[in-house]
Amino acid sequence: MLLRRLVVGALRPILPTYIGRQVESEVKIAFRHFLYSHRTRRRLQKLQGCRVNIGCGPYPASGWVNLDVLPFPNVHYWDCRRGLPFSDGVVTAIYSEHSFEHLDLEAEAKPYLQECLRCLRPGGVLRLVVPDAGAYLRAYGQSWEKFATMRPLERTENGWKDHWSSNVYSTQMEFINFVFRQNYEHKYSYDEETMIRILREAGFSNAVRQSYGTSLDSEMTPDRKDRSGESLYVEAIK
Repeated sequence: MLLRRLVVGALRPILPTYIGRQVESEVKIAFRHFLYSHRTRRRLQKLQGCRVNIGCGPYPASGWVNLDVLPFPNVHYWDCRRGLPFSDGVVTAIYSEHSFEHLDLEAEAKPYLQECLRCLRPGGVLRLVVPDAGAYLRAYGQSWEKFATMRPLERTENGWKDHWSSNVYSTQMEFINFVFRQNYEHKYSYDEETMIRILREAGFSNAVRQSYGTSLDSEMTPDRKDRSGESLYVEAIK
């Protein structure tokens, strides 16, 4: 812990603020990886027929193996950018909600899809839920009320307040920039066509758009209702 603080403290004064925040986040993740990854892999690599929820945050799925880079109750530490801690062909289903967009497309997202393919059993289902960039672009230029049906927004004297971030937006372009970039945390934006294409290129036998609460897997973990208005749901089969 002290070493982590020393590293972050040494870098913070010499880096631009936005880069410093990213470096601080990566240093924290690296230290957690050093401390916990071996234990996580040892626990999970021999599982058979498990269901995996990746990037679950504080919303672990009951009966699933829940993974995240942040510490939450009933969640295993794991950084999916470093592969997945499962043997080949042993995972029944993988679910990831509002996590995949945080991966760089070439360096992280595409290798991650290859790992999902490796771990899944034949016929296993991967369900990805991301912000629907296509829907946001279609709504741009329409009334603010259209955006408010997709994402909780409240009209105030100074603009439209975002329930998720507490930002207040004066223009729709300010809002679009935050949704797509989220303080540099979002690395890529997806619409249906793009998501299906990269899944097929990764080697999945089929990839289809789904809707909230509808899945090819009858035991898929439930989607979050409060994210349904802005979400794109896509499933792929190994």
